[in-house]
Amino acid sequence: MIKLIFSALSVGAVTFSASAELQSLDDFEMDQVTGAGLAIVLEDFAFEAGQNIAGANNNQLDISGLQTSDGRNVVLSVSQFYIAGSGSNQGENVIGNGVNLGRLLYPYQINLLDGDEIGIDDKAVLELAAPSRLNTNSLLNQDFRTRSRRCGSGFSCQQRSQGVTGINLSGLSSRSSELADFGTRFDLNIDGTRQQSLETHATGVALDGSHVRLWGDNNRMVGNLAINLYADDLTIFAANPDGTNAGNSVVFDDLVLEAELGYGDRQAVEFEVRDDGNFELLIGGRDRADTCQLNSSGNCNNRAGFADFYDNGPKANIYIDDVRVGNQSFGSTTISNLQIQYLKVTSRDL
Repeated sequence: MIKLIFSALSVGAVTFSASAELQSLDDFEMDQVTGAGLAIVLEDFAFEAGQNIAGANNNQLDISGLQTSDGRNVVLSVSQFYIAGSGSNQGENVIGNGVNLGRLLYPYQINLLDGDEIGIDDKAVLELAAPSRLNTNSLLNQDFRTRSRRCGSGFSCQQRSQGVTGINLSGLSSRSSELADFGTRFDLNIDGTRQQSLETHATGVALDGSHVRLWGDNNRMVGNLAINLYADDLTIFAANPDGTNAGNSVVFDDLVLEAELGYGDRQAVEFEVRDDGNFELLIGGRDRADTCQLNSSGNCNNRAGFADFYDNGPKANIYIDDVRVGNQSFGSTTISNLQIQYLKVTSRDL
């Protein structure tokens, strides 16, 4: 069941469902509806697409136009994609095994925001957002110590993480029935023959607090991204043409990714399709928040800008409680307080 909540007026809302049945809102729920936008709640939702689906006729996404170095035609097929509830068994149990994605108080949203309120001056901002978190705290319990970057010289004296002591999921608004299983399979075909497949399966996934914000700036599309992901486990493995596992699975247990890309309009993420047809993503390009303005002595005049970026700018945390390859455990992995001052990602012709 799909429910759409229109909140163009702050005084009320109307809720629709796929069965055209009106859904009532109590006073508390009505009080939470403000602003303008579209909210989406998916109840008992399951989705499956791919060439092995019963009744499907080659139902897959093909990326063609590629060639090997010796001129053979290459097709990369997204031959399976599914979203289901717990117990999907890597795509074997999808239809009839639905999951609730969001609820009335914490829906998925498409909003039009006033940029002045989020650090993007004089702009209207389109936001695509997952359910919000209950608070702004990290899901990671971290041991912080003060670490300076030229502290006392006008730069930052910020605390830095020394390690992760555990995961705290109390900040998630998604309940256990709203944690989904996701999976994809990519097939590599050369001259019409499948050579190998790559499968990725994730269980217990929450995207609470994630959003994409987009606006226009001097004929460019720019934006900010927040990627907040939790998964009970993420499994990746390759398969032979007959579908059998070609090697050991790589499993990430208790995966947490908390990343922000872009710092308001001071360091917007640029999205561009170049003249040659390739895609480019740029962070810290023409509007770099950390650009040093040199004085006659060779020092930066804008030290306060550096301190603001280091103290308040976007950061990324990545934590994996255990990395396993086959039966071998490699323990936990942590990347904490990563800040990106410059990043350029470009697609290229093969």
